[in-house]
Amino acid sequence: MKLRIFALAFSVGFVFCFFAAAFFIFRFSGEIKQEPEEEIFSEEVFLEDKKAVFLLVHEGKNGFGPFTLINFDAENGRIPVFTFSEKAAIDYGGVFLSAGALFSSVSPEVFAGAVETNLGIELSGYFIWNRESAEKIVAKAGTFDYVLPKNISYSEGNSYVNLLSGVQNMNGKKICDIFASPKFSEGERCDVVSRITAAFLNRRLRRFLPESNIYSTIFNYTRTDVSAFDKEDFAKLISVLCGSGKSISGHITNDTEKDLSTGLLYFSDSTKERILRYFGG
Repeated sequence: MKLRIFALAFSVGFVFCFFAAAFFIFRFSGEIKQEPEEEIFSEEVFLEDKKAVFLLVHEGKNGFGPFTLINFDAENGRIPVFTFSEKAAIDYGGVFLSAGALFSSVSPEVFAGAVETNLGIELSGYFIWNRESAEKIVAKAGTFDYVLPKNISYSEGNSYVNLLSGVQNMNGKKICDIFASPKFSEGERCDVVSRITAAFLNRRLRRFLPESNIYSTIFNYTRTDVSAFDKEDFAKLISVLCGSGKSISGHITNDTEKDLSTGLLYFSDSTKERILRYFGG
């Protein structure tokens, strides 16, 4: 009898210890840190300049404009985009002229200098682009999706543009068709140019890394003061900005006040502050 009681007690104790040990192992096994995987360290990119502000000048059928500022700001990890109208007032030698008229009457370098003086910023270069430029560059970089908030339909010469609201797969032709819509106010046009430009950069920025060879297309189909040597430094900025892996480009609102007597659009004080914040320094 005593032997049976001892055997039963031993069995119960053995089972209890077994489950206790199993519970202990299961409970704490999750807290055991596995050996970390080997980290891959990318080569640190040395940046002599941590940002580059470019002026994009649109050349259309009826003249120049709108004008767009893009800041590849690697220091803050962002790419702000700001667009101003060809009717924007630019002080040139004490006389206010429209941006479009001034650009048409002076060299691009002189115009860029006037923009710098008026806005309190420093430009790294300019690019003058047109419909052919847009078609070639977007074809090389790749199309991208953009949500068109409303239908755009109008006739231009012998062609008819009809783009429905919703997701549009954007190519160079669609971009130019939207920018040229006569149904936009100047403020609306500037806003949509900035938004589409920002969408393009967010989705296709990696295509501007050196290995894509897109720079030859840019230099062949735009007029610019950016040299091949400068291109290497700007490519480094883009390499750093691509490292975030998220959308980093966005449009900066442009509020203007219209002079009814001249039709010129003057930047509001709040707009000037935004320009200095995102493109100055």
